[in-house]
Amino acid sequence: MRWFGWISAALIPLLGLWGCESGNHAKGPGSETTNGIVASVFSNGSIASYANVCLHKANFISEDTSGAVLVPSFETDGSGILTLENLEAGDYRLTVSLDGKFYSKEISYSGNTLDLGEIHLDSPGSVSGNFADESGHALASWIGVYGLDVLVRIAENGDFLLPTLPSDDLKLFVLTEARDSIVADTSLTVKTATNTSWIHTYYKIGSSSSFEESSSSSSSSSSEESSSSSQGAVWTIFENFEDSASYAQKSWYFSADTNSQINYPTNASDYRTAIVDNSELNSHVFSGYYSTSLGGYVIFGTQISSEGIDMSALDSVTFYAKGSGNIRFSLERWEVNASDNLKAWTKNLPLKSTWTRYCVTPSDFQLPENDTLSSGWESVKKTVTRLHFFGLDGQEISLDDITVYGLTF
Repeated sequence: MRWFGWISAALIPLLGLWGCESGNHAKGPGSETTNGIVASVFSNGSIASYANVCLHKANFISEDTSGAVLVPSFETDGSGILTLENLEAGDYRLTVSLDGKFYSKEISYSGNTLDLGEIHLDSPGSVSGNFADESGHALASWIGVYGLDVLVRIAENGDFLLPTLPSDDLKLFVLTEARDSIVADTSLTVKTATNTSWIHTYYKIGSSSSFEESSSSSSSSSSEESSSSSQGAVWTIFENFEDSASYAQKSWYFSADTNSQINYPTNASDYRTAIVDNSELNSHVFSGYYSTSLGGYVIFGTQISSEGIDMSALDSVTFYAKGSGNIRFSLERWEVNASDNLKAWTKNLPLKSTWTRYCVTPSDFQLPENDTLSSGWESVKKTVTRLHFFGLDGQEISLDDITVYGLTF
């Protein structure tokens, strides 16, 4: 989900920061290229000769603190023609600029030649807001945009301004002083010659009630954008379904017990066919469909460790979900045929027909005396091997932005 997130994703570790891709100058749309992107660029109705161009991975995080929106590695030719060749398949952000006007789009490149046709530069917009705690102190030091070169310092009182941003659906992030950890991120729409606000909602550890819920809403240039995070807590998006390599590596599975049947994806052993584009969230999500009789259930889950992870420092897990019936969230020490499997899971959480944010804290897991199928959080917290979502009594379970607060793993 392209919010904060979120968490998109991704909250992504700052391990390998992508630079601009190298390539060639334009040869013109229609020329024979391999593994390339082609376009004709215009500004104010005229060809945009020698416009600045940069192509970044969509999850790129800049290290450039000069405030530049775009650090070019390419340019269009004298006829305004852009050609980028010999690219790997993947999700990118293409940005073009000339004389203070911009074009920027996130594109998915399959490996074949992608002709974008005519692209037109437009005047930029801006984003301002505040990222502070209840005492008026900044919760982070830097703010930037995934896929762009811009990185701007946040004031001590949390105020910030990104004065020049291309108009598009953008994903913002904020970083610690050392720029080694993402504190929060969000998605919002920037419009030409319009200021958009992101006012971060302060969220204090332990202040939320069990299963805090808030419906998602689309962003606009006039609305305030907000997200929530735990003050002082590290956090990471465990899965946002945007990175095919990431979710494939996790080997997610979607399975049913003997009283249930999975109706989609038809090949339940390969849940990746259920990663679909969702127009409501403008992102990729997991959507599985099933039928069940009384007492039956389906499981969407993954192994997070073979030996077990110590999650004692866990503050909370949040996720967005929609569908029908109920879900239960669980963290488990579980292996096939093991005699000492342990499970901490929640009570039933009713699903809604609209995307809703759920927040699960350790205190929300059922106690063994209240649920004979739960061994409780204390029993499993130091050796968690599996993360599961149980679908019960319904027909759909859709998920996005599974985010972990309090620890990284």
